[in-house]
Amino acid sequence: MKEEHDNNYRSLSPKTYPDHQKKVDKDNKKDTSNENQSLVKPELPKKKKVPSEKPVLDPKKVEVHEKHKNFWYQFRKVFHITYNTGKVLIITILILLVSVFIFGAGTSLGYFAHLVNDMKIPTEKQLDKKLHKISEHSTMTYSDGKNIGTLQSDIVRTTISNKDIPSVLKTALIDTEDPDFYKHNGVVPKAIARALIAQVSGSGSISGGSTLTQQLVKQQLLTNETTFERKAKEILLAERVDKYFSKEDILTTYLNVTSFGRNNKGENIAGVEEAAQGIFGVKTKDLNLPQAAFIAGLPQSPIVYSPYNSLGELKSKENLQAGLARKDVILLNMYRHGDLTKKDYESAKNYDLTKDFLKHSDRKNKEYNYLYFAVKDEAVKIMMPTFYAQDGFTENDIDQSEELYNRYYEMASTELSSKGYTIQSTIDKNIYDVMQKTAKEKGSQLDEKNSDETVEVGNVLMDNRTGRIYGFVGGRNFKQNQNNHALKTKRSAASTMKPISTYAPALDLGLISSQTMINNEYFAYSNGKEVTNYGHSRGIGFESATDALKYSHNIPTLNLYKELLEKGNPYQYISDLNLGLSKKQVDYESSPLGTNDVTVVAQTGAFAALANHGVFNAPYMIEAIKDADGNTVYQHECENKQVYKSSTASIMNEMMRKVINDKEATGYRVKQKMKKTNKSLYNGDWVGKTGTSEYNTDFWFIASTPSVTLSSWAGYDNNKKMSDHVRDANMDYWVDLAEAIRQTNDSILGLDEDFKLSSDVVKEKVAKQTGTKKGSIIHNGKKYTTPSDLVTAYATEKSAIPNATFEYGIGGTERQYLSQWKSFKK
Repeated sequence: MKEEHDNNYRSLSPKTYPDHQKKVDKDNKKDTSNENQSLVKPELPKKKKVPSEKPVLDPKKVEVHEKHKNFWYQFRKVFHITYNTGKVLIITILILLVSVFIFGAGTSLGYFAHLVNDMKIPTEKQLDKKLHKISEHSTMTYSDGKNIGTLQSDIVRTTISNKDIPSVLKTALIDTEDPDFYKHNGVVPKAIARALIAQVSGSGSISGGSTLTQQLVKQQLLTNETTFERKAKEILLAERVDKYFSKEDILTTYLNVTSFGRNNKGENIAGVEEAAQGIFGVKTKDLNLPQAAFIAGLPQSPIVYSPYNSLGELKSKENLQAGLARKDVILLNMYRHGDLTKKDYESAKNYDLTKDFLKHSDRKNKEYNYLYFAVKDEAVKIMMPTFYAQDGFTENDIDQSEELYNRYYEMASTELSSKGYTIQSTIDKNIYDVMQKTAKEKGSQLDEKNSDETVEVGNVLMDNRTGRIYGFVGGRNFKQNQNNHALKTKRSAASTMKPISTYAPALDLGLISSQTMINNEYFAYSNGKEVTNYGHSRGIGFESATDALKYSHNIPTLNLYKELLEKGNPYQYISDLNLGLSKKQVDYESSPLGTNDVTVVAQTGAFAALANHGVFNAPYMIEAIKDADGNTVYQHECENKQVYKSSTASIMNEMMRKVINDKEATGYRVKQKMKKTNKSLYNGDWVGKTGTSEYNTDFWFIASTPSVTLSSWAGYDNNKKMSDHVRDANMDYWVDLAEAIRQTNDSILGLDEDFKLSSDVVKEKVAKQTGTKKGSIIHNGKKYTTPSDLVTAYATEKSAIPNATFEYGIGGTERQYLSQWKSFKK
C-alpha cells in the first residue's frame, strides 16, 4: 500500500525544464542507451538540428525549488496517512460507543427491572389512600386494648385546599424546584440518566434532580434512604402517580405534606398553611410576593433556611441570611422564567422581610406522663432497625455512633407518630394506676424531716417467666421531675449486685456451696485500702456464704469475688443479663459491692432470672405493633436464655429467703411490715435482697415470688447522702406497693406458689463451722477434728463440698485458720 501510495504521490511531481534536465543528465554522465533501446518509436523523417542556446540557471534558486518540492511531497504524504488512519479510528470509536451505549442501556434497564422486580405495583385506589394520607396519629394501648393516648407527632400540620394556595406561591415553587412540572410525566429522563451515572461511577448523590412528583412519592410512599433501589421505585411510582392524578392535585398534596422548618414556637411544621401562619402570622392565601418566595425556598433545607431555632427564637442576623438569600434565588428564577416583571422582581428583592417574622411564642402545654414517653421510646427503638438496616448499618454501628443513633431514632419516631400505627403495651392499666396512686399517697414517708427536697422512687413489677412489665413508677410527680427513675436513670446497684455477680456465679461454677466458709475478718484492695462491712465494722473469723449474703457483709463478698475472678468469668453472667456493663467495669475488685450504675428495670430483670430457674427474659413493654391496615409489623418473642443452672437459681432462692425471713437479716423489716399489713402477703414465699450504696446515696429492695419480681429504689437526683430513715422507709413503701397490687389483682403476685429446690441440687450434711464434710485432719503433726454441729449444704457440684481440710474456706491466712481450729475445741 505504501509503494502504491508513493507511486501515486510521485506522479504528482512537478515537471522539470527540458534543457535543465539535459544539462543534469550530461553533467551526471547518465547512460540512457538501455532505456532508449527499450522504447519503440515510429521512424520519422530526420530533421536538421538547429542549435539553440542553453539557459543559465541560478544554483540557489534550484536549491530552493528542490526544498519546496520535497516539503510538499512530505506534507501530502503525512496528510494522506493521517487522514486514512483518522478515518479508521473515528469509525472504530463510533462503533465502540454505539456498542457500549446499547450494552449499557440494556444492562441499566435490566438492573432497573431487577431493583423493582419484587415491588408490588399499587392500584389507583391504593395510591390515592397513601398519597393523600397527610398524617394519621398512632395509638398506644394498655395490654387489654384500652387507650393510653395518641402518639403525638413532633410535626405541626394544617391541611388546606388548592383554592387557598395563591398562584404566586405555586409559581415560585415550580420555577425553582421543577420548571418542567406541567410538561413531564412525573420524571425527567436526564435526571434518571444522572442517577444511573452516579450509581455506576459513585461520583455523586443519586437523590438529586427529583421532580416535585418524585419528592412527593418519597415522602408519602417510600423511606428516606438514598439507595438506587429506592430511587428506581421512586421513578416507577412517580410515573404512576402522574398517570392517575392531576398536576394540581399533586402540587397541592406536596404543599400540604412537605416540611417547612420551624415556627416561632420552635415546633417542626409541615404544609404551607402552618408555614404562613407560623412564620408570618397570615393565612397562605394572604401571602405577599416576598413572603411566598421565602416559603417556596424552605423545602430544600428547612432547618437551615428557617428563621427560627429549636426554641422558636429568631436566629441572629448572620444566620438569617441563608434563608433570605434563598428567597432572592426564588425571585430571580421567577424573573428568568418570565413570571415576574423587572419592576416586581426588584421591588420584592429589596423588601425588608425581617419585619414580617413573628416574635417568639411559648408552646401550649400538653399532658404527658412517664408511661407515654416510656411506651413511645421502646416502640421507636423497636422500629429503628427497619431504617438503619436498609442503609447497610448494623446494631453495633448505631451503638457506636451518637450521630447515627439520633438520626435513625428521629426517622423511626416520625414514622410511628404519623403513619397510624397501633402500639400494644404490656402494661396492666389497673396495676399501673394503683402503683402511681401508691407513690403519690405513700411516697412522702421516704422524705426526711427538716428537708424540703423530695426523695425520688423507681419501681418495676415484672413477670419472671416472660419479662413482661406489668407496671412501673418513674417518679413521684412527672410535672416536677421528668426523669424516669425506673427505666432510664442509672444508679449504683449497691449490695443488690452481690447475688447476681458473685454468689450465683460461684455456685454455678461449683466453687462454693451454700455453707462454704468465707473469711470475714480482713480484705484489702490491691492498692492497700482495707475494706469494712456496713457501719465500718469488721467480722471475726469466717462465716458461711448464706450468712454473708443474709447480713450483706462486704469482706466475705470481696474475698469470694477475688476467687471468682481467678477461676471464672463473672462478666459473662452480667453480659447475659443485659445489665449494660463492660468487662472492665465488672473486673474491678469493688464491682460486687455495686459500684457500677444500672437501671432499676435492668436489675429487676436480673433478679427475675434467679426466680425463673435461671432463665432470663429481657424486660419488655411492647407486646405488638400493627400498621394502619392492621398488619402486624412486630410481635414480641421471649428470649428464654439459660444464664444460671436451675440448681444454682434454686439454691440462691434458698439463701435469699433468709434475707427476708431471718431475724437480724437486712430485709427482716419487710417481713415484719407484711405481717402487720396482710396475712396473704406475709405468707407469700418471698426471696430478695437489700442494697445500700456507699455514703447512703442509694437504697434498694428487690424481692420475688415464683411469679413476679417487684423492685424499689430510693434516692436524690443529686446523689445527696440520706439517713437510715430512708432505708427503712423504702422497705415499708415497698410493702405498701405490694399490698396495693395485691388488692387490685390478688392472683398476679403468685402468693400461693413456693420456691422449690431443683432435683439436681447436691445435698450434703457438713460441719456447720467449716462447711466441709465431718472428719479429722493432721496439720503440722497435730490432729484436728471438725465440730459435731451439722447443717445441710446445697451445691451444684459434689466437688463444692470437700472433705475435711485445714484451710477449709475462701480467703484468710494460716494464722486465722489455726485460730479457728483452736476455737473449735473450746
